Amino acid sequence: MAGDRLTWHIVGFLRPYRWIMSSMVLVTMALTVLAMLPPLLMRGMIDRVIGAGDRSSFWPLAVCMVLVPALAAVCSLLQSLGLSYAGWRFLMDVRVGLYKHMLGLSMRFFGKNSTGMLVNRLMGDTSTVGNMLSQQSLTVISDLICSVFAVAATFAINWRLALILVLVVVLFAGNWKLNIGKLRRVGRSYWQSFDRLSGGIQNRLSSNLAVKTFGAEEREQHVFEGQSGTTLELLREANTSNNTFWMNTSLIQNLGRSVIFFLGCALVLREEMTYGDVVAFTTYAMQLLWPAIRFSEMARQIQDFRVAIERISEILNEKPEIAEKSQAQVMARLRGGVEFEHIRFHYEEGRPVIRDFHLTVAPGETVALIGPTGCGKSTILTLLMRFYDVTDGDIRLDGIPIRDMQLDSLRRQFGIVLQEPLLFNVSIADNIRYARPGATRAELEAAARVAEIHDFITSLPDGYDTVLGSEGIQLSTGQKQRITIARAVAADPAILIMDEATSALDSESERAIQIAMQRVLKGRTAFIVAHRLSTIRNADRIVVLKAGTISEMGRHEELMALPDGHYRRLYDKYMNKGVIEEDLA
Repeated sequence: MAGDRLTWHIVGFLRPYRWIMSSMVLVTMALTVLAMLPPLLMRGMIDRVIGAGDRSSFWPLAVCMVLVPALAAVCSLLQSLGLSYAGWRFLMDVRVGLYKHMLGLSMRFFGKNSTGMLVNRLMGDTSTVGNMLSQQSLTVISDLICSVFAVAATFAINWRLALILVLVVVLFAGNWKLNIGKLRRVGRSYWQSFDRLSGGIQNRLSSNLAVKTFGAEEREQHVFEGQSGTTLELLREANTSNNTFWMNTSLIQNLGRSVIFFLGCALVLREEMTYGDVVAFTTYAMQLLWPAIRFSEMARQIQDFRVAIERISEILNEKPEIAEKSQAQVMARLRGGVEFEHIRFHYEEGRPVIRDFHLTVAPGETVALIGPTGCGKSTILTLLMRFYDVTDGDIRLDGIPIRDMQLDSLRRQFGIVLQEPLLFNVSIADNIRYARPGATRAELEAAARVAEIHDFITSLPDGYDTVLGSEGIQLSTGQKQRITIARAVAADPAILIMDEATSALDSESERAIQIAMQRVLKGRTAFIVAHRLSTIRNADRIVVLKAGTISEMGRHEELMALPDGHYRRLYDKYMNKGVIEEDLA
């Protein structure tokens, strides 16, 4: 079923190129027929001109022997140009289609699959499929035409010798049957190991700071060497299997050619064949055997192609966990009222993360969420943006269930700043306007001023056009975070989410941003996950979470008035540090 579904995907990708591919098939057929003529011309030259002394046939045969390669060269050029165009366009369409499908998948999918593995599927596997379908497919068509023509020609020349030739082809098929299973099994194991290696590399390079901080370079080097060794061993096994298969193929081809030539010479001595017949038969025999040899050479590629098809199929058959209703509402900018109606949620069955969470937030209210690691703070926010669906209960914005909303218009209601600043290797202006592509330069600068980063940006030689990342300047963590805050502000959201957004900033910068943010938060609902007491105590309401449910809730003064409250104990304990540590029991 999965294979059929992928077949239809591939057919869909090929449909725009059906006319050019059909033309290439016709060109390939013409090229193949031209390639089959030289043995007949050689046979005529040997038997009629040299053997029988028919001089009148010399020039016609000579002209044909010159014209046929010239026509074949023209057909080959047309085939090459057509394949280049159709092949690269097809490859791009497959990649774009697969990438679009990936972007539509749920957060759970990306949580269980490494970035390295997904890049391998998107770039490596699509290349394998594209090359096989655009180039090797026409080679197969050409080989099939050659094989049919060669079989007919050899049986027409000498049917008994042709039966020996068929037996040699059967030996090729037997060799394929005996080795194909191991080639497929080893090929899949290799690519699975390569996925793990790529995923590990991506994870370790992105966590390079932690590696250096804990002096783990040597340990990580050993881990990498071990994973590389495993992958290399599987590659060695795959190459051994492929080389064994190729050795058997070469042996069958050489023995078959020698036997056919020997028997042909014997038939010449018995005057049952002419020397021209032997030359033509041997040439056609090789034109039948060479497709078998090429097929054997492609054995590894064919198995990689099958594995690539299966691996792409695994992605294309994934269904988005979050699906829109057919009549989902496209929402204009909302007021920002939020209702969590006794929601429950689990990532894994039987291990609930959120338990009967009930909270109503008025438009324009700022709510701080605090609690220990794993209590569900960030999960509640991902449920609010519908990256996951609640297991039970409902979430409403301005009284409308979020499941009834069109996803893009729902998520445009939010501006989000995470603990880890996420920037792209483009200009600062493009990074700030990422959530709102139509923002003007004046709006970008206003957002940057709110985030206390405008003066720094204007001090750069290229200002807002400065490119970040590997192709531009490098920023400090605090500077990166201020740009992400500017991005959230420029989006002009109804609801602002700040998940440890100021944790990377020094106290002075944080105070400056907090003063500016008071203007931004006016009229907007805000959810803040933070550990800094200065951030928490200014919230309209503080929600203390414990094991996925609300333990305490109220303003700072109200919670401090509870003699045995968790929040009061934390505040009293850490008021001198200014930061609440993750030890809420």
